[in-house]
Amino acid sequence: MAIGNALSVGLIGLKAFTIQLQAFISPGLPYFSIIGLPDASLSEARERVKSGCAASGFPWPQTRVTVNMSPASLPKRGSSHDLAIAAAVLSASGVIPHECMLDVVVLGEVNLDGSVHGIDGLLPILLHARDAGLRHV
Repeated sequence: MAIGNALSVGLIGLKAFTIQLQAFISPGLPYFSIIGLPDASLSEARERVKSGCAASGFPWPQTRVTVNMSPASLPKRGSSHDLAIAAAVLSASGVIPHECMLDVVVLGEVNLDGSVHGIDGLLPILLHARDAGLRHV
């Protein structure tokens, strides 16, 4: 069993909030779930992230993977958290060292070919990251 972490930032209107992602890799049949009040586009992130990692040459765990997005009480929308989901899973897998994920906000939409698209609403996200003391975006 292994745990990896990543940070992202969500928006409700122009109000930004920090999202803590925690990936948990555990024994069991291959399965990938995202929990913590995700919307439909985040459910689709499962396929985008798995395909994007494979296309980029990063190994996907052949076991049970659960990603929790916290706080669960706030809605998470859009594909801007794809890269943070991938980073949390790769951190849990040992591909990305845990210490590299400290104070780093990870944002971006992952395509099936592994390329990453930018996101909308970047200014309030950057201001929130600065105010929260997060050093890298």
